Amino acid sequence: MFSSIINNDIYKHSEKEWIVELQQYHKYWYDLIVNPDDVADYFDTRKLIVDYLKGIKNQIEENLEKRFVYFICSRTKVRFNTNKKPSYNPITKKVKLHLLIGKKEKNRTIKCKFFDIHKNKFCFPKIDLTEKYITITDSTGDLNTASIHDFLEDANIYLDISSKVEYVGYTKNPHTRPTNGAHTGLSDVLYKIAGDNRDSLIYFNVFKVMTRAVNNNSMLNFTIANAMTDEINVELEGSLLEKCFIFYFDSINQSRNKEKELLELKNALFKISNENKINSIHIYYAFEDPNEYGVFSSSKVSSKLDHVFTVRKIEDDVEIVDGSVIFENVI
Repeated sequence: MFSSIINNDIYKHSEKEWIVELQQYHKYWYDLIVNPDDVADYFDTRKLIVDYLKGIKNQIEENLEKRFVYFICSRTKVRFNTNKKPSYNPITKKVKLHLLIGKKEKNRTIKCKFFDIHKNKFCFPKIDLTEKYITITDSTGDLNTASIHDFLEDANIYLDISSKVEYVGYTKNPHTRPTNGAHTGLSDVLYKIAGDNRDSLIYFNVFKVMTRAVNNNSMLNFTIANAMTDEINVELEGSLLEKCFIFYFDSINQSRNKEKELLELKNALFKISNENKINSIHIYYAFEDPNEYGVFSSSKVSSKLDHVFTVRKIEDDVEIVDGSVIFENVI
């Protein structure tokens, strides 16, 4: 069915554009890979992350093959202040926790609520803290442990911190690249981040790529997922999206191969323009459920929840501009 659409003469001769949106994301704190036994000797966070990413890859490939576009990000260092105990307000039902922010360990307090599903009410559970982890014990004695970053995201806490994109890449196997560390870009970025005393987070993104074809002569429009037609093969799709984000965020820490990557972007965009009449790529990057871990920035791009831009072929060159006529009503 879908192959018949891309072989349709009207479709083939129509001017086309890609419409790209985030389908799902998965993130982890790189410290959990480097220090897998920090929680407990019997608790290997590296193995848990690798197994989780394997499962995500298998789950996606059960439906359609995709590539993961990953962001290696740095964030201002955040730790629990273990010198100050959590406190509880019985009127507001809120628990106060104390944090240390940044290299200078600035004191900050946050407030959140804990709901006991067994007693069906808000409560002050038993809380055990280390600098990096929080363990909650519920009324039945069950333990739930989370890293500080997972906790802050799940609790939807805003600290006016963004994830600064330092490096963009793409991979078929997120559990090996860049997770296994055998990655020059990752090594360079982690060295720089460590020197700045910041935390490293890695985000894996899966995108929904729709091809919109407009034929004014026939008064017909088509909108169809590229994954369903395989009009542009999955490897080229992943590489193209990677290059789009590389040059949108334009990180100063990813300047080593910029000339080569720009040439690859031009060649790929010219290829799909000449062969498929796809002349522009409209990208809208934002989490479905906004939280502060979805606020991204770079050495070029300011902090924001929504990143909307267009990559298009202009004669013999490529242009990347903020905004998109397709997504202007969304934002």
